[in-house]
Amino acid sequence: MFKSRLLLSLVALSVSFCISLLITRDFGKSVISGAVTLFASLVGAAVSENQHRQALYRRSEDLTGHIRALQRKRSEAYESLVMITQERDRISNSLNSLQTQLRGLQIQSANLWQQKEELSWNITSPQASPENQIYVLQTKLQELEQKEAELNKSLSATLTAKQRAELGLKTTQAQLNQFQAQLAEQQSQKAELTKEVNALLSQRQQLDTQLTTLQPKVKELEKYRTELGQFLATAEPKRQQVESSSKSLQGAIENLQTQISSLQGELGQLEHQILDRRQQKEMLDRELSTLRRELEPDADSQPSSEWEAFLNQLQQPEFEALNAIAHQPNPNATLKKIAEASLTMPELLIDSINERAIETIGDFVIDPTPGSSAPSIAPEYLETVKSLLKRP
Repeated sequence: MFKSRLLLSLVALSVSFCISLLITRDFGKSVISGAVTLFASLVGAAVSENQHRQALYRRSEDLTGHIRALQRKRSEAYESLVMITQERDRISNSLNSLQTQLRGLQIQSANLWQQKEELSWNITSPQASPENQIYVLQTKLQELEQKEAELNKSLSATLTAKQRAELGLKTTQAQLNQFQAQLAEQQSQKAELTKEVNALLSQRQQLDTQLTTLQPKVKELEKYRTELGQFLATAEPKRQQVESSSKSLQGAIENLQTQISSLQGELGQLEHQILDRRQQKEMLDRELSTLRRELEPDADSQPSSEWEAFLNQLQQPEFEALNAIAHQPNPNATLKKIAEASLTMPELLIDSINERAIETIGDFVIDPTPGSSAPSIAPEYLETVKSLLKRP
């Protein structure tokens, strides 16, 4: 679940960053928009997961309440079953007693019939006087008829009670079967609900563990959100200031571009003039060198005091650079090593050597012509420099 939230947040960050970059063409704004979207997606995922967890808690509580209600119904059904069983036993006992009474009544009825037959036999016997026998027989007959009526009433009441008891027993048996079916159904429902509760408890444990892992991240995101809000609050006036200054800078840049274009034209003209002047200087230097050679034939072999002063003013890196330029056809690598060792650049070494040459002999020793592939000694001074460097 955490991987899905992280993937969703990264997708939201990428989409927001790309859309903001396409719309605003500003990398900083796009990063801020992506960060805000990332924070919003993480917070939304956390809130959605919290709601899902609360829904699971409510579902668990509902199922627990339903289980308790089923347990109460089960206890009530069990009590009803016990009562019905007791009622059935009571009805069975009463039915048995009624059957016993019925047998007694049947025995009494048989005894009465037997007495009646005896009376009828006594009537036919000639022992007693007819009047006394008739009177006795009439009284006994009335008693027997009264007893027979009572027995018939009690027999009919007993049969009625038996029928009622049998009907009550049938209804009780039907209710008992119905309660047993309900009890079995409730047990199956209880088993299913127990499984659901166990699954919900496992989900709850997983959610609790995820919640414990998410709480520090949520706190960190809250801290990041407050910092981001503070940064946005401070960055908004700066952005407005930058926008206003960028507008003024755009106007200044346009003015500078026009000035640069004009200066480039002037620079091109100056470069042409410098090249012409350098060509004239080279021609004059060649003429001057030829005149010096004619006037001083031993100038190459005997350097003047000015050259001695120039050589004495050179520092060790400058001396090594001058030696490399004078004796190597491509001294760039050597000059780079010398400059790195002395924490400077080759161009600065060449400029320093030429400055010392101007101070002592009044001219450049190293050719300053731009665009050359490698620095070189001026042709008119090459032999003098080599002879000067050979001296101990």
